[in-house]
Amino acid sequence: MIDIIVNEKDLSFNRLEKEIYAYGCQIAREILKSVLEAMDKRLAEERDKSKYRHRGGRDTSIKTLMGEVEFSRVIYESKDDEGRKSFIYLLDELLGFDTIGLISTNLAEKIVENASITSYRNAADNITELTGQSISHGGVWNVVQALGQKVKESETELAKAAEKNQLCGEKEVPVLFEEADGVYINIQGKDRPKSGKKLEMKVAVAYEGWKEVSKNRYELVNKVACAGFEDISEFYRIKEAMIAMEYNVDEIQMRILNGDGADWIKHGIDDTVHYQLDPFHKNKAILKSVRDAEQRKAILKLLNNNEINETLTYIAGLVNNAEDEKEQKKLKGLYSYFKENRDGLIPYQERGLDIPKPPLGIEYRNLGTMEHHICDIISQRMKHRKASWSIEGANNLGKLLAAKASKRLNEVVERFSKIVLPEEKTAEIIQILSASKAPKKDGKGKDGNIHKGQRPFTNYPVTNGRKAIRSMFDMRNFTDLVYR
Repeated sequence: MIDIIVNEKDLSFNRLEKEIYAYGCQIAREILKSVLEAMDKRLAEERDKSKYRHRGGRDTSIKTLMGEVEFSRVIYESKDDEGRKSFIYLLDELLGFDTIGLISTNLAEKIVENASITSYRNAADNITELTGQSISHGGVWNVVQALGQKVKESETELAKAAEKNQLCGEKEVPVLFEEADGVYINIQGKDRPKSGKKLEMKVAVAYEGWKEVSKNRYELVNKVACAGFEDISEFYRIKEAMIAMEYNVDEIQMRILNGDGADWIKHGIDDTVHYQLDPFHKNKAILKSVRDAEQRKAILKLLNNNEINETLTYIAGLVNNAEDEKEQKKLKGLYSYFKENRDGLIPYQERGLDIPKPPLGIEYRNLGTMEHHICDIISQRMKHRKASWSIEGANNLGKLLAAKASKRLNEVVERFSKIVLPEEKTAEIIQILSASKAPKKDGKGKDGNIHKGQRPFTNYPVTNGRKAIRSMFDMRNFTDLVYR
């Protein structure tokens, strides 16, 4: 057998690896098919026959990491107390099959992970290559939209619960940092706003502080993010709910909010919140509005010395002395911007605040990381190649991108597309695996209609090397292959 493999001249390691992978996936699909149908048979035998009437088998399929698995399960007719008929699959109820087109949770995770970093078309190509089954970009879109919509619905319910003080996270921190900003997304077709082609997606993050991960390199501690097109009030409610779900808000002594001065960012500020104008936007406004380099330096020097009144007086003087109408208009805009945000012009560390001591291992540093968050959370995925979106489509993807930024994307996918294997059924599965044998097909002809997508090397001739590999599998029980 080994000699056959060694002597085959056209068998490279790359091809050998793919052939073993393809055949291993075929075996895995056979096992899953056997398990599902055996469980369905057991349910048929143990059901309450007076309540569930057998109405025959129905074929279906579930897309998995191993490929598409086709199997049959029984549909039952049932009547409620008023005699109304309904139809049910007991296997679907038992396993908690979600309605996202029968896609396994593991595959859904891979789909969403890919869709969060590249286009739906590229994500579909990646998943098709990985699993050997045909996944269209429309299929990827459907998964993202279904999950994103469920996240949106969950956020709405959490917001209602938070307003009733029904949410209380376990974490207790003395200081909570918050940053918020908007990113303008190209909107397509009928969804375009009347005032232009773009719509602002709101993005907010909250975190406990910074920790050093290597020399001069820091990362945020326990970042919680949310994003969406909701109006000011609703987005604020969602943001507060996400915080309340993670933290015991009654124990937070101080909140520091960093933003660009937009009304929606400052919405809901009270005495416990200290607002700071984002340093990036502050410097950007100066650079954009003040033409003369020396004048820019003078403004920055006054700001660095926390001389706010003097800063406003200096800019007002520039307005009065400006001869060019456009330059004067820009300077007036800068003056108004700083005046409206004068309470946020001084960095929070330099205001004489009685800031609680940070917990062990955490530091309180300068704010101003929101542009980086915007880039990481939204822009890299949603603003490439002049992409345009429907409002609902962008909103649903934004929800998942925020979950990814919070490092809970897999948790979200598992929560909303979970297929549960009940504990009492695990013994039955082990028995099925122990009794099974590997398929003894040589691979000629059709692959038992187990999948519709193309596996690696499906259209290649069955070589001596592949026959030898299959012979190795045929010599063992499934238990040898799975557990050893």
